[in-house]
Amino acid sequence: MADTDADDSRLTFSLRGAFSVRDASGHAIDGFSRRGQALLAYLSLQPEMRAERTRIADLLWSDRSEEQARASLRQELSVLRRNLPEGVLEANRQQVWVNSSMVTTKVQGQGAFLEGFDLNSEGFEEWLRETRQTLDVQCDNPSIAAATSRTRNRPSLAVLPFDEIGAVAGDMFADGVVEEITSALGRVREFHVIARQSVFALQRDLLSVPQIAEILGVDYVVEGSVQRVGDRVRISVTLAERDEGRTVWSERFDDRLDDLFDLQDRIAGSVAGRILPSLRSAEIARARTTPPENRSAYELFLTALPQMWSHREDSNVRALELFDRALSISDDYGPALAFKAWALAQQSSYIWSDDPLSAKAEALTLARRAAQFVGDHVPSMVAIGAAFDQASSDHAFSRSFLDRALALDPSSAWGWMRKGWNQSYSGHSTQALASFDHAEALSPLDPFLFNIEFGRGATYMREGRFEEALERIMHGMTLAPGVAWAYRFIAALNIYLGRQDGAKEAYEKLLAAYPQITVQKLRDSVPPSAVENRPEFYDAMRHAGIPEA
Repeated sequence: MADTDADDSRLTFSLRGAFSVRDASGHAIDGFSRRGQALLAYLSLQPEMRAERTRIADLLWSDRSEEQARASLRQELSVLRRNLPEGVLEANRQQVWVNSSMVTTKVQGQGAFLEGFDLNSEGFEEWLRETRQTLDVQCDNPSIAAATSRTRNRPSLAVLPFDEIGAVAGDMFADGVVEEITSALGRVREFHVIARQSVFALQRDLLSVPQIAEILGVDYVVEGSVQRVGDRVRISVTLAERDEGRTVWSERFDDRLDDLFDLQDRIAGSVAGRILPSLRSAEIARARTTPPENRSAYELFLTALPQMWSHREDSNVRALELFDRALSISDDYGPALAFKAWALAQQSSYIWSDDPLSAKAEALTLARRAAQFVGDHVPSMVAIGAAFDQASSDHAFSRSFLDRALALDPSSAWGWMRKGWNQSYSGHSTQALASFDHAEALSPLDPFLFNIEFGRGATYMREGRFEEALERIMHGMTLAPGVAWAYRFIAALNIYLGRQDGAKEAYEKLLAAYPQITVQKLRDSVPPSAVENRPEFYDAMRHAGIPEA
């Protein structure tokens, strides 16, 4: 929309640079929420400054149900009307509009379009990116480029057609593989996947990865090849980043061509499972290049993840601080709420909290709140499930989120790992072990691999397979040497095996790692359904010289 000249009665909506609303005297009108600003900016660029209510609700609250989104829109309209002069913003049951006779829209000037704007809504994020491209606001100014990058709430990705080696003319096997991979990745709400038809329409001959990424407007590109010899299939896949075409991850998959569709499903699941951790790591590295004071809620959330993965008390506290900073920017940012709940559950389970019962209670409160805002974000649903399993005995509630997460993304290694723990807590040992195996197959280098081993150990313990359990726990400790809290497992297993000296030694190591530990604190800290939460284990703690309280 072209700028118009303001008169003495008009407000001015400035969309270039930071969003602002000014009266005829040039004074800023404040009091607008982030979504209120987004709503006004969106309406400003619509024909007749008018849009359907359902479109606006979906745009600004795309992570919520239709009913919740429409209710939130009603509330937001009420707040906006209180802050704007009478008659500027109008609505009926079908539409919302701005009175164009009272408003001037300014889209020319210095700075990027809605510079630095950050909103936790997939729909608005898409509109914002497309509008920037339409208005051609990309430039060589480093400060504007940095500001634009800060609006990213998730990365975008394109899966290119795979090269097919040795196929007969008209063979569509490679296209089928690409379609399944694109569909599998499209279910993962951590990143946006460009539609397959848009990618296939690209004339990519002689184009480099950075050029392809620039044309498609994506951050990452997946390339690959398919080679068949007899009934054997080899599929090579590469994930490359936009800026320099650097390879982030690559892997080769060898399989047998038995059932065509089953093979495509297997390959798609394996590729999606391997790409996600690599993409997440690349995004964390990218977020670190943004100065800490300028990081968006999304970037702060990413920066917190490695701290949480380190499984050290000081790092977990740092992760909680970063989640809090993300929530100070957007208090309904679902991923930060969900992962803060998981981190608090860890704070208790790993005996790091001075008040473990309060940490559990806060984790459950946050998890319930997060459930209202995570939408279909799979990792957040997994985090909610983890928090409930570690902080309560309500495994049915946890299971509902884990099952929903895995229905959306069957390639989520975290989902399968937490599903295994949920099944173990619930006494379903065979299913638990299968879930742990599937989690490791999907992400063999996962930062939670030690917890997969601990899960197997706890499950074997429930089955009375104590020697195997001890072997798994010891192996898990080699994968994460700092997890001294696992000595409680070792002590419990030695008690089962009749090795009182071994149990006493394990509890002494637990006491050395946690000098302030007491029998009561451990009882308050462990998950309610934990296999080591038994009276005989606490008796052994007392015999090892650990005080009662």
